[in-house]
This record gives sequence, C-alpha cells and structure tokens, in this order.
Amino acid sequence: MTDLTRRSTLATGLALGLTMAGSAMAQDTTIRWALHPGAEADAVINYFAPKYEEETGIKVVGEILPPNQLRDQMSIEAIGDTGRFDLGYHSPGWFGTFVDHVVDLTPYIEEHGFDIDAYPPLIVDSHMRSAARPGEIIALPTTPAAPMLIVREDWFSHPDEQAAFEAEFGRELTVPATWAELREVAGFFTRDAGEMLAGETLEQPVYGWTDALGSGAGITRSFIVVLYSTGVSGWDENFEPDITNPIVVEAAEYFVDLAQNTAPREAQNWGFLEGLEMFRDGRLATATMWPQGVGTVEAEGGDAAGNTGYSPLPAWENNIAGYTQGTPFLGGGGVFVFDTPNSEEAFKFLKWMLQDNEEEWGKQSEQFSRAGHFASDELRNLRPYYPSFLPAYEQVLQSVFIRQGIPEYGSVMWNGTTDFITDVFSGDLTPEQAQDRWARSMTDAFRRAGYIE
Repeated sequence: MTDLTRRSTLATGLALGLTMAGSAMAQDTTIRWALHPGAEADAVINYFAPKYEEETGIKVVGEILPPNQLRDQMSIEAIGDTGRFDLGYHSPGWFGTFVDHVVDLTPYIEEHGFDIDAYPPLIVDSHMRSAARPGEIIALPTTPAAPMLIVREDWFSHPDEQAAFEAEFGRELTVPATWAELREVAGFFTRDAGEMLAGETLEQPVYGWTDALGSGAGITRSFIVVLYSTGVSGWDENFEPDITNPIVVEAAEYFVDLAQNTAPREAQNWGFLEGLEMFRDGRLATATMWPQGVGTVEAEGGDAAGNTGYSPLPAWENNIAGYTQGTPFLGGGGVFVFDTPNSEEAFKFLKWMLQDNEEEWGKQSEQFSRAGHFASDELRNLRPYYPSFLPAYEQVLQSVFIRQGIPEYGSVMWNGTTDFITDVFSGDLTPEQAQDRWARSMTDAFRRAGYIE
C-alpha cells in the first residue's frame, strides 16, 4: 500500500468515524418541551417533532400540560434543576419566575442566523426581551396575540340597514373607527326576536356587540383593551399612577353601558372565546375576537362564514396618547430555552421550525407574527378568509400595549383592573370610588416595593 493510499484510507476512516459518532450523538439527544395546549402544541407534536427527527435524528418530545398547572410544573422542574424540560412555554408575565433558569439566546441567534427583525418591534420588546435581563434575548415568540374587531359585513352592506342607520344617525353605516361609533352601531343592531334584520324576520334576538364578560379574567380581558385604548398605561417612569385621569371613569362608564345594553346576558359567564359561537350562528353584529377564534367564526356551514369583516379595534377619541387605532395589550406567548446541556440543540430546533420552515409553521399552527407570514401568498390562499384576516391582524400588531416588566404588574395592573371594573359593573362602587381605591392600592404597592418613598 502506498503512503498516499494509506493516508486516503485513514482519512476516509476518520470521516466515517466522525459521521457515525455524530449520528450516535443525534440519536442520543432528546429535547423535551413543556407545551401549552392549542393548535401550536398539536403542530409541534404531530408535524414538526417527527419531521425534525427524520431529518436530524434528534428526538423532540412535546408534553402538553394543563394550563392551570403549566407554570407550577415548569417552575418546580426549573428551580429544582432537574433538567426535565429543555424548552417551556413563555408568557411575558411569567418571566420573573424563570429569570435565573433560562439561557441568553443572543449568541445562538448570532451564530445560527435567527432573524429577530422578522417580528414587529413591539413583539420583540414584549416576547423576546426583559428588563430583568438587560441586553439579552430571553425567549422566542410562537403565539403572540392581540384582539381585533369583527363585524357582519353582509348586514353592514344591506340596503335596508344602510338606509335605516343613516336616517337615525345621519351618517353611513360603516365598520366603527371609534369606540363612540361602535356604541351607535351596537345599539342599532341589538334587536328582539320578531324584528327584521337584513330583510329577514328574526327567530331569536340579535346583539350588537360582545366580548367575554365572565367574572375575573373574562371581564378584565374585555375591559382592559378599552382602558389601554384611552392611552392610559398604569403609571409613568416615576411610578406615578395615571389611572387617576378622568378618562378612566369615562372608559368604565362607556364599557358598562356597552356591555349591559348591547351584549347577551350569557356573556357574563364567558371567559375567553365562547361568545364567538354566537357570532358564527348569526346572533351578533360585532364582537371582539382574539385570533385564536377565527376558525370558530369562519366555521364551514356557519351563518358568518364568508360574511365576516376584520379590522383593528376602534380608536378612543381624544385619547391621551395620540393613538389612531385601538391599542390592546399584547398577550399570547412564546418559548423559553432552559439552561440545560441541550440548550443549543433546542435553539437549533426552534430556528429550524420557526424560521427555516416559516410558512409551514403558519400553516400547521395557525399562529402568525413574522413578516413572512403576512407576505406569503401561500398562507393567504390557505383559507378563504385569510386574505382579509391576515392584513387586519398585521395592522393590529403595529399598535399594542406591552405589559411593564416589573414583578408587581399582575397585582397592580391586571388584578387592579379586575377589582376596578368588577365593582363598577356590579354597581358596588361608583367609578370614582373604584378609581380612588385602585390608585391608592397601586401607590402602596410601589412604596412597599421600594420604587417610591
């Protein structure tokens, strides 16, 4: 054997050995992900995990946990340093619990070419950064979400309804651009059984508007989008509450009137998306809809299928922030990468799924947030309603409120909103009384936390 042949044989053997070692390493790697239930979790488990294992040999195991147990189970594993999960569901409001247990993704983003500019800037600020870890990227978005307004386009365009509305209000019947216009439209379309609507006699009542109004999270989620649309943010950089502004009382009085006089009584038992079935069945003229509900609204055979219009929430006239459209809070979530030996492999899987297979992620998960989702002709043509839904939802994401990154946010703002609107809605307190209590409670919390003296 010549020296050249010997070197060639050794090189081939070495390459084969490295390939076999890499293959064995891939086969030995298992990435475990604690998932929130939903279409995106199903997409991970049923499509992306098996496809990734087929391509790379790396196994991805998704474990769907009950929503009311997800945070606690994740925190037990993270704080206990068990390494059970490499990935976990990220809600921006939860980061304080996991701040010491996730990796800074910035080096991985730079090394593997993950494009954070593909997301709207407000999503980056809300779902990828945190004041608790300045200068770092602490999570990736998967399911960021904010609500929008849906309307029955066929009712709005019907000649009889157009004529009746103009006779009563002196203007054309159009999709409401302001909350004041929404109140007029909602009152106009609220009708009893036996009345006429769009040329037909109603067999059941129709309501002008709804959102979930159940006690606790339901009514809070519904009212807080009105509250933020006024331009109120809760407090300023000096931790001075701005909820003392008279506009908060105006918003509360408006909301109570809208909810009590144009929404179905059943809405006071709804927590999130339940009312959209009523919209689907032709019982609602308008509604506030989170994007997770679009499939319900457009369900095949439903009365609203093909008849639904989509737009951002209306603007609050004379709001204190100069907003030109409704500005709800940005909810939904993303994914943490926990500090485990598999962290880089876990990130590589996320990059492959969310960026390399960007359009497929949109198709399989029905979650949209990257620029490529809204520019994709393939996605726009995937459902008959996507050509109108996707542009409207992209516009929604341009003006959303980001929850302040302090540990007390949940108590001073979310729970504060719950107590405020619940007591005003029930009549237990006047708006002014509830507002004063809220402001005092917020200031006391900031003083205890040491933000103010």
